Amino acid sequence: MSDDALFHELDAYLQTVKQHLADKQRRRLSRQLAAGLRQRQQKRINQQKNPDGTPYAERRRATRRTQGGIRFIWNNDVRELRNWRNSRGRGGRMITGFDVERGALRSFFRADIERYLSIDINKTTKTTQRKDKMFRRLRTGRFLRMSVQSDGVEVGFSGQAAAIASVHQYGEMERMGRSRVQYPARELLGLSEADVDWMADTIVEFVQPS
Repeated sequence: MSDDALFHELDAYLQTVKQHLADKQRRRLSRQLAAGLRQRQQKRINQQKNPDGTPYAERRRATRRTQGGIRFIWNNDVRELRNWRNSRGRGGRMITGFDVERGALRSFFRADIERYLSIDINKTTKTTQRKDKMFRRLRTGRFLRMSVQSDGVEVGFSGQAAAIASVHQYGEMERMGRSRVQYPARELLGLSEADVDWMADTIVEFVQPS
């Protein structure tokens, strides 16, 4: 059954029930449905699954190219980076690598480097893929909001969070720097048949408590 059919089926059921409830009861039921529905959406996002149960498309693998070592003069000081690579920041092109003196990963704008002392151009290529779950922040209550009225409920995103979620929900393109990136569709929100069954059971239990 399609999402549209599920929505229409549930809406028709709600309209029937609503006629037999007082306004205060409708609000109580709406609040219960909204909280439960948000929790189910959050659980599914945490499981990295679409509403139909299929897993989210995997993250794109990133290819990182690095080079041996580089020594240069910066701010009248000799700096040495290991495992360095060219990178880019908002202020322009940079060199990023492990700073031997500071013992940490650092970046230097190339325009600020006074003179290069030695450069090891031996290159290595490594393909990596992030293992942490996607949309960890979006699924929190701060961004996945619920709205309750006596005649209905809404669970979703707003503002900038909605714009970000929409790109992934529908598999849209987004500008990243000078290029455009096509994202695969990953449905953060949606009703499954199990969701509709749960809501129907919740309504029946509310109207006819055991």
